[in-house]
This record gives sequence, structure tokens and C-alpha cells, in this order.
Amino acid sequence: MKYRADIDGLRAVAVVSVVLFHAHVPGISGGFVGVDVFFVISGYLICSLIAGELSAGKFSIVQFYERRCRRILPALFAMLAIVAALSSVVLLPPDLLELNGSLISSVTFVSNIFFWHNANYFAGASAFKPLLHTWSLGVEEQFYIFMPLILMLLSRGHRPKYALGLTSLAVASFALNVWTLNRAPTADFYLLPTRFWELTVGALGALATPVGLQSRAMREVVGLGGVTLCASAIVLLSEASPFPGWRAALPCMGAALIIYQGRCGTSIVTRALSARPCVFIGQISYSLYLWHWPLLALARYEVATRELTPGEIAGLLLTSFLAAVLSWHFVERPFRNRVRISSPAVVKVCGVASVVLLTMGVAQIRAHGYSLRYPEFKRQHIEGRSEYRASECFLQETQDFSAWRGQECFLTRGHGTNVLLWGDSYAAHYAPGIVDHASHAGADILQFTAIGCAPIFGYYSAAIPHCRDNNDHIPELLTKYHIRAVIMAARWESLFRRGVRPEQVAATVLRLRKLRVAVYVIGQSPLFANDVQVIFAKQDGRQMDPEATAPLAFDPRVNDMLHAALHAGTFIDPLSALCESDSCRYRRDGNFLVVDDGHLSSFGSGLAVAAYFPFMYGRTESTPSLADRGSRHP
Repeated sequence: MKYRADIDGLRAVAVVSVVLFHAHVPGISGGFVGVDVFFVISGYLICSLIAGELSAGKFSIVQFYERRCRRILPALFAMLAIVAALSSVVLLPPDLLELNGSLISSVTFVSNIFFWHNANYFAGASAFKPLLHTWSLGVEEQFYIFMPLILMLLSRGHRPKYALGLTSLAVASFALNVWTLNRAPTADFYLLPTRFWELTVGALGALATPVGLQSRAMREVVGLGGVTLCASAIVLLSEASPFPGWRAALPCMGAALIIYQGRCGTSIVTRALSARPCVFIGQISYSLYLWHWPLLALARYEVATRELTPGEIAGLLLTSFLAAVLSWHFVERPFRNRVRISSPAVVKVCGVASVVLLTMGVAQIRAHGYSLRYPEFKRQHIEGRSEYRASECFLQETQDFSAWRGQECFLTRGHGTNVLLWGDSYAAHYAPGIVDHASHAGADILQFTAIGCAPIFGYYSAAIPHCRDNNDHIPELLTKYHIRAVIMAARWESLFRRGVRPEQVAATVLRLRKLRVAVYVIGQSPLFANDVQVIFAKQDGRQMDPEATAPLAFDPRVNDMLHAALHAGTFIDPLSALCESDSCRYRRDGNFLVVDDGHLSSFGSGLAVAAYFPFMYGRTESTPSLADRGSRHP
């Protein structure tokens, strides 16, 4: 197969968009679509290679897998070994255990299945998982297993049948992708069946006859059209966008058009992508993809109490680039050279490396994450989330309104006035405190909460398919349960970061007030840069201090913005009660106030409810908000 410099250049675009997205560079909110561009490129190259050899009667599935081993495994295994060693120093024992689970899954080509299986709303933050990025390699590796078999089967027919078979599979996979997006979004993101069409788009581009773009003008239009589609996805999409679904067609079709146009002749796009800097970055793109994420994740974990500074991120990206160059020069290139390293040698090296990595992973799991490194550390079970009444009053990702248990969701009873607690898990985390302080309640508080579902009318979440419909039942609840007041709470920081505007919250408040209910909006409660137990272990190696504070991991002006927008509701600022300046207490009297990086523990929930929750301890509708009471204090 003829080498194409423009495809290396397209690889550069893909990897740079992913790296900048992971570095949180502004303006690259959809940079994650670089992975989809990689999928299209892989499909194109693999199908071109296999189809060409099948046509010539020279295809060998053994040689195919040997070439894939040369291309993928040496650099991957080198990264895994070094990252595992670094992680054994940086990560605390429980997190090292999870790292080794992902290590084993990466070696066995099922990391996408591992992360899908272990993904849930309360799982540790993805920013601290050093091998999370290997999910895409799992998808590709599984594609490499099945695609040669599919093409061998289809090659027995004529070429139109060949293309028709792949088109049928692509259409079926795309339909499954779109259908699954609102039903099982996590599976939709991670698994091969719903991603297969993206690789097949590239494969079909390899089979298409390069005709129809004979004129230079047509090539320019198609090339620029492809760039426009890719750029639109990189700039306009974000983590809040329902994805993959039909939106993944933007980068995939864009990449396919660029590749196809390059087959037909040159253009401004192909010349730009063929520039030496682009080609070089494309050549090291695989190693750069492998290295950038683990370094960012481990650094974020190590600093624990804060976000990385721009200077630190720049240094890590430079280190990633240097590591990629070294990996490409000393690992990728030698192993791809059959003269320097024979096929039997490749098989032996990869086999031995696999055994060593698997042994390392199993050994660290059996050693409980090398717990002797932190003899005083033992991850505590902190009460809190188990008291949310999950699946009954706290709806899960796939539950609709019919699962809510109505009367059984009253947290307090016997007071005559009914009040609705509405929101996501940052509303549910007040439930333990309300129950514990029920004797001091001045109303019957009804819990209607759902994972990741903001208390905003019309709010859509790709991860929570029934959120909008569930929220649409609020007017019905107000009437059925004679609700006098609504208390709204959520992880506002995340919502605003993902594009929700304070004005949308205000519009919801106004609509509720038109339904003749009082409204309270509880602002953002403290959020920390990492799990509080990790922060505590990093701050105090002996873990003896009964009191501990850490900086906020978000701009507290989030609450100021929300308060300013709420002209028609009563706003309550948790930071006024739980924080001092930009630092908040996460431990008091030897107890953790927080379960993870932000959800209140049962102990913390009790303190919060006693300090500021409406309709508790004699607070009524006339009670002024804490935001109006002066400076923040613990």
C-alpha cells in the first residue's frame, strides 16, 4: 500500500485535538472527537491492506496479526510498564488496585469492556485514572480481530457484494449507536458494536473507486468540506453533548472526505497535512496518545488538593512530547523493522512482556496495592450515599418516573406542610441529615432526586435518558402532594461548566412560583480536587489530625452568579456555613464531612442540615438566605 503523508498529517490533527482537550485548553471543547478520526484512519488503512492482499491472493491472517503486534504492542507495553511503576509510588493502595485491574484488561485487549463495566455515577473521577485512554485501543484491537474474518468472508463475492456487506454492517452499527445513546449511554460510548460503523466508514473509503474528483475545484471543495466537519466537531461539541450518536458522524465523515479526496489528487488540504511538522507529529501520534494521559492523570492525583497550573500542564505536555519521540525512535521504529527484529523475536518479546505485565498486575492486587507503603492508611467506608434511597427515591441512570415510590419518599412526617426536595445527588446528599434531624423539622419533606439530573425544566442529559421526562412530572407532584415549597439543589458548578446558564435556573424558579409554591435554591456545596481520603493521606501521612481543610476545586463565584440570577427565589449559600475564604473543612472531630470529592457524608449532611437547610430548626419562608449574613465561617 502506497504511503500517504497526508494521512500522517490527519493523525496529527487527531492527536493534537485529543491532547489539548485533555489539557483543558479553551476552545477545544470537542477535542475528544480526535479518537473518532483515529477510528476512521484505522479502518481505512486496515481495509486497504487486507483488501489489496486478498485481491492479489496473498493475504495471510497470521502475518496480519504479526504486523498488528509490531505496530501496537511494543509501545503499549513499554508505556504500561513505566506507568505501573510510577503508579505504585503515586497512587494510594485502593486506587493502585483499580489501576492494576485496568492494566490487566489493557494487556488482554478488553480495557473498553473493563471501563464500561466499572463506570458508574459515583466511580472515582476519570481524571485520575491513568489508563482510561486505553479504552479506544480495546475497540481497535477487537476490530482487528473481527475485520479480517469479515473481509475474507465477503471477498468470496464480487466487489459490489463486498462493499454492500460492509455498508450493511455499518448501517446496522450506526442504527444501534443512535438507538443505544438514550438507553445505555455508557455502553454506547465504550463498546465495539456501537463504534464499529466509525471504523467501517474508513474501510468503505478504501473500497471506493477514486473517481469523480478529477477537477481541482471539486477536490478543494471536498477537502475543505471535510476540514469544516472535523473543525465544527472539535469546536462546537463538548462533554455535555450526547455522544457518540449521530454527532459522531461529523468528525467521521469529515475524516473520510479528507482521506478520499487525498486518494483522488492533491489540494490545499492535502498539502497542508503533508507539511513536515504535521507528518512528524502524525508519526509519533500513537506514542503521544499513549503517554500524555497517564502523565496528566498521575500529576493531578499527586497534587491532590488543587488543580494543575497552566505552567505545570505545559510542562507535562512537553514531557509527553519528549516521551513520544523517544518511544517512536527507540521502540516503534525498531519493532516495525523486520530486518532488525524478526517475526519470531517479536512474538517472543510481546509474549514475555504480556506475562510480565499480567504477573505485575496480579501481584499488586494480591499485595492489596502495596498497602505497606501507607501502613496507617485504610480507606474508610464513610456513611452517606447508602442512605439516598437509591432506585426508589433517588432514581438511577435508566429509571423513569414510574420507578419513583411517592409516599414512601417522605423523609419527615407529621407536620402538615409538604415540601419537595428536587435535584441530583447533590440534593440527595441532604437526605441523611434530614432523617437524622427529623425531630427538628417544620415540614414533611418529600424526596424526588435522580442521578445526574439537574432540577431544571427542559434540561437534557445524554447520560440520563429520562431526566427531562422525569422533571416534567414536577407540576403533577406539586398538585398531588399539596406541595407548599420546593427546595432545589444540584452540582451547579458542573452544570455551568457544561453550558447551563444561571438564567435557566431562574426560569425554572419563576415557573414554580407561578404554580404558587415558595422556592429555595441551595447553591454549590464544597467540592475538592480529589477524594478527601486521598487528600488527607497526602496532607497527613500519619492521618492523625481530627480536623482538616483543603482549597475549593471550583470558583466560588458560581454561587454569586446563581444568587444574582434568582430574583424570584430564596438563595442559600452552603459555603457561608461550611467554608472560610477559599478553604473548606472536609474533616471535623475525626469524621469526614465528605464521602468522595464533594458528596456530603451522613455526618457532614447532618451539620449542613442543622446549619442552613430550610424548614429545619424553625427556619421558615421568611428566613433570610445565608448569602446575606456576612462572611463565610466554619
